[in-house]
Order: sequence, then structure tokens, then C-alpha cells
Amino acid sequence: MGGKKAAVLTGGVCLFLVLAVLPFMARTARAEAPKTIRIGALMCLTGWNSVFDILELQEAELARDMINERGGITIKGQKYLIEIVSEDAKSSADGAVAAANKLIYDDKVKFIVGPSAFFASAVKSICEQNKVIRALAYTTNTPGELGPDTPYTFLCHNGATGHGMVGMVALKKLYPWVKSVDLTMPDDGSIRYLDPLIRNMLQQHGLAVVGKTISYFNEMVDYSPMVATLAASKADAVFMEDGMPSGSADVLKGLRELGLKKPVVGVLSGSPDDILHIVGPDAATNYILLGIMPNMPDTPPLLAEIQKRLFQKYGGGRAIHLQIFNGMWAFAKVIQAAQSLDTTAVKDKWEKMDTIETPQGMGHMGGLKTHGIKHALCHPQAALMLDNGKSKFGCWVDVREP
Repeated sequence: MGGKKAAVLTGGVCLFLVLAVLPFMARTARAEAPKTIRIGALMCLTGWNSVFDILELQEAELARDMINERGGITIKGQKYLIEIVSEDAKSSADGAVAAANKLIYDDKVKFIVGPSAFFASAVKSICEQNKVIRALAYTTNTPGELGPDTPYTFLCHNGATGHGMVGMVALKKLYPWVKSVDLTMPDDGSIRYLDPLIRNMLQQHGLAVVGKTISYFNEMVDYSPMVATLAASKADAVFMEDGMPSGSADVLKGLRELGLKKPVVGVLSGSPDDILHIVGPDAATNYILLGIMPNMPDTPPLLAEIQKRLFQKYGGGRAIHLQIFNGMWAFAKVIQAAQSLDTTAVKDKWEKMDTIETPQGMGHMGGLKTHGIKHALCHPQAALMLDNGKSKFGCWVDVREP
């Protein structure tokens, strides 16, 4: 009987302990369940700039998946997984403002990747007033994009001057005999600010600019007048700062059809295969652009993983930009380092960081001289080539924006 009583008592004690512990275990399980960080994606999914941003959204989604698969972001023991909330800026300033309003007031996001260039200045006021941190995709140095008056804004990919630096270094390295260039830029409002900077940089790299800058519209369809002007020039090469891949391809094709083999530098992000498809193998020579291709030497493991996953899902040969991807990746690194979701705390931590990992290699914070604020994440970038009808790797350039 004593044994049975002891067993009953022991069982009762165990049941009591279980009942007592269950609420604690439930609370612990609830505390450890991942929460969500909503990141707004403000990009042009329709209109002329959608040729870039549709691919960028795919890359943002990959960044989300890779960050979440790696455990997400842990803040003071609490795990957070990323959710993307995307809005279409419709390739216009008005569209960008409407999208930003929806993200901030309706969707309640405090972190936004994008937009790029002059679309960033359009949404400056609403984002800064609400202390929303933006990880910009690109800058063209127009007022309001990035500067002392945008304390909650960071550039997370090499901007126009960084892209220009890659094009200049590659041109001098791959075609050392080139001494002069014709300079072209899209007439999108950035020329008056960007032109002096690019001209000065070209001169510092031993490249003289011939004549005035040749401007054109991003929406241009017929490039033949521009080709005629470039063909009549005595410059050794053509340096196309910014613009769309299709425009660069049309210029390349036009010059080759006139029998001119001078180098053409398309300072833009794209795929050499896309250009090759437009111009054909006979015209595809002495051409430089910025991009990513398989089997590049010294490809970082993270970049190799990104390429593999994008090509498996969307097919090989697609252009890889990583401008928005870099913003997503930087957010994860900086929020983790700040151990906070308070945007002021994240901003303050970011301003103290000198390096941040990027897919292309270790990035360095700069921009004080170029933008007036140390909010520009610069990183190594590859220059690619079309040579004798084939896509080729050119060289890596480690961008450090002063």
C-alpha cells in the first residue's frame, strides 16, 4: 500500500510540475517564434525604367530568401524574417510619390529599398520626415538624392560616379592607346550636376573629352543622328555615361555598320549577351559594359551562389544588377549590428560602420566628398566585354568613392 501511495503521490507531483511548466513553455515558444520585418520595395515595375526594376525585384526576392534561409535577423534573442512589400513607381516622379505614400502610411514600413536616381529626390521629403531609412539603388548626383539633407538615406550600390570610375579604369586597362573620348549622357535632369564630375574624372584618368557632351532622351528610339555625330568625331572612343542598354547597343551597331571599330564604353549595368543579341556578332567587338557573368575569375562565393540561383530560376544569360539586392543585404547586416528596429538607432550605427559585406566583395562606406555625407556603400565591380562576337570578362575594379 505504501508503494502505491508513493506512486500516486509521485505521479501527482509530476502532473503538477507538468501543468506548472506548460504555460512557461508556451510563453517561451511564443517568444521564440520568428517575427517579421517588412521592407518596402519602391521600384519602377511599369514604364521605361521597368527594364531594370522588374529584374531588380526578382533579385530583392532572392535576397529575402537567402537572408531568411540563413536565419534572418536576430535582435536581442528574437529572430526576425524579412517580408517584401513592393509598390510600382511607374517610371515617373508622381508614381514614385504615390508609391512612397502607400508604403509609409498604408503599409507602415520603416525601411525601403530603392528607388534610384531622380526618383529618389521625388520621395525625399516624405521619407525623411517620417524617419524612414532608404537603401537607394543608384544616384546620378541630382539635388535631393543623397546629401547632408538626407540623413536617413544611404546608397548601397556604386552610383553614377562609381560606375564611371569602373568604365574609365577598364577602358585604360583594356585599350591603353585610347587618349580621347566623346562623352554622352541621357538628358534626364542630371547632366548639369554629373557632367562636370565625369569630365574631371576622365581627365584624371588621362582621357580628354572632345567637344560638348552629347545628350539624348532615355525614351529615344532612333539613335541614327547621334551615331552620325559620333562617327564624324576624331575621338578615340565613345564613353556613354548612364543610359539604357538598348540605346548603348544601337549606338554600337550604328558605328559598326559605318565601318568604325573604335571602343564604345556603356557605363551601365547589363548583360553582354543582351547587347550581342541586339547588335549581332559582326558588330559585337571593342565594347565594354558593367555586369556579371558566369565563371569570372575571383568571383566571391556569395556572388557565385546568387548567379546559380538566378540562372536556375530565370534562365542563363539574364542581366544581373544587384542594386536592390545590395540594399536588402546591407539592411540585414546593419539592423543586426544595431540590434534595433528603431530607424534612428540603425542610422546612427550605420554611420559608424566602415565596411559592409556585399555580393561583389567587401564594401567600404564613403561619399563624403562626392555627396557631402558618408552614406555611400562602394564595392568592387566587374567590367565585361564584347570582343570579336563573344562575351568576355574584362577586369575587376575596386571602387572607393571619396
